[in-house]
Amino acid sequence: MNPADVVTKRRRSALHGVTESSVVRGLAAPTMPARGIEIADRSFRARFGVKGPQAESWLGELGFVVPSGANQWAASGDVLVARLATSEFLVESLAENDALVAAAVERLEAESRPLSVYPVGRQDLVLCLRGPAINELLRQTCGVDFAPHLLEPASSSGPLVLTSMIGVGVVAVPRQEAGSVELTLWLDPSFAHYFWTTLTGLISDLAGGESPE
Repeated sequence: MNPADVVTKRRRSALHGVTESSVVRGLAAPTMPARGIEIADRSFRARFGVKGPQAESWLGELGFVVPSGANQWAASGDVLVARLATSEFLVESLAENDALVAAAVERLEAESRPLSVYPVGRQDLVLCLRGPAINELLRQTCGVDFAPHLLEPASSSGPLVLTSMIGVGVVAVPRQEAGSVELTLWLDPSFAHYFWTTLTGLISDLAGGESPE
């Protein structure tokens, strides 16, 4: 993949065209009242992937807070760094101001980067879930018990889960955001239509048949 494709400040979600709400800057979240779930598309957020023997030290030199253990995440300065296995990282901006991410991408594209640091393309579909019925949804769609991760997730660091959800591989991060529990999912965008329609259908069932807008 061309290094220029590693990150894009303005992304069009893989859900574009699936629903009229699918726009470049996010998806109008269908809100399920009471015991329901809110779901929103966050694919527009700037991100990049990097791997290699020196990837951890390279990220640290650029000012990122890097989780020390495998399958962990750390957030600082509105940037989340997820460590996938041992030497591969997913870096994503959580805010509109993605200057640190953009600066890192420039360094990643430069010929002067360390030879053992390699860019990884990240064109993920990114969905965020909130609401009291998240664990019930996960029990129906995933073989991993998320209950311990959803009880008291942290806002600055914690575990990530690599699993399959409705037959699709996902990276899942539970964290505290604005006083509530938020579960973020990253997955292959080629599954966008199937994943979105199946998930929103299940959410509608949990809400008593109320259809997402």
